[in-house]
Amino acid sequence: MQSEQSLVKKFENIQLVLLINLCILSIIIFFLYPAVFNYYFQYYSLITLVAIVGLPHGFFDYSIAKKLFSSITSWLLLFTVGYVTISLVYFIAWNYIPLVSLILFLILAMYHFGMEELAHKKYSEMSITDILILGSIPVVFPVIFHTNEVFIIFEQIISQELNVIEINKGLSLFYFFLVIFKFYSNGFVRFLPYLFLIPSYILLPPLISFILYFCFHHSLKHYIVSIYEEKLVPEIFSMKSFLVTIVIASIIFTAFVVGMLVNYSSYTIDIIIVKYTFILLACLTLPHLLLNIFYETKK
Repeated sequence: MQSEQSLVKKFENIQLVLLINLCILSIIIFFLYPAVFNYYFQYYSLITLVAIVGLPHGFFDYSIAKKLFSSITSWLLLFTVGYVTISLVYFIAWNYIPLVSLILFLILAMYHFGMEELAHKKYSEMSITDILILGSIPVVFPVIFHTNEVFIIFEQIISQELNVIEINKGLSLFYFFLVIFKFYSNGFVRFLPYLFLIPSYILLPPLISFILYFCFHHSLKHYIVSIYEEKLVPEIFSMKSFLVTIVIASIIFTAFVVGMLVNYSSYTIDIIIVKYTFILLACLTLPHLLLNIFYETKK
């Protein structure tokens, strides 16, 4: 039987090969047949892949909570109420202060992504600058190279017009060298995926590069670590049955919420998709991030 470490390495290699091939294939298709990545293809791909691959990785939070809080009476109820309450408070904020909530989401996302990129270190050893700079790559590169498209997406999320910022070339160049330095100081080999992700951020439409990063880099890495390193699959499930269960639950939840919004809101389907995807991710990222930081400090 293979050791856990060899299984982690095996599936990390598979995930890396998959990501590289998807990045290369996407870039080739975009240059040969750009019409394939039309407006609605991007939005339907976003909701489909986030529902199937992206959202389910958050279900491992219950297993983390069990490790942390199982000694407390009614821990499951208390954890669920706390998790949902944090998400609901943030959701309410999206309705009253959407621009502030969007900015907070981007900061939270950068922090969360940066922590994941530095998972080889203990949390206490992680530099805040390393976390934010490495975690900012999926956000900042699309803003630099696809400013208008990204701001249109931001406007769709918060239902407000925004003044498109002018990107300073000098600052952009400084940021690029800062990223290279952080790759160097943390070991270039660990950041091999970015040889293919960064060209995707530069060349591909922002939603396509987000899908590549969030679903096939961030989420798949989280699955591998959660299953084989942290052993977070609940004992009552086999790995296969657990993955099938959380994917089906995510698809049903997504279909239900999107269906309700289609029938009872005045938004068009594209706006519904982008609002659902990013606001839901935001509301789940806050408790997810807090739980994972607490978990890292307790390891």
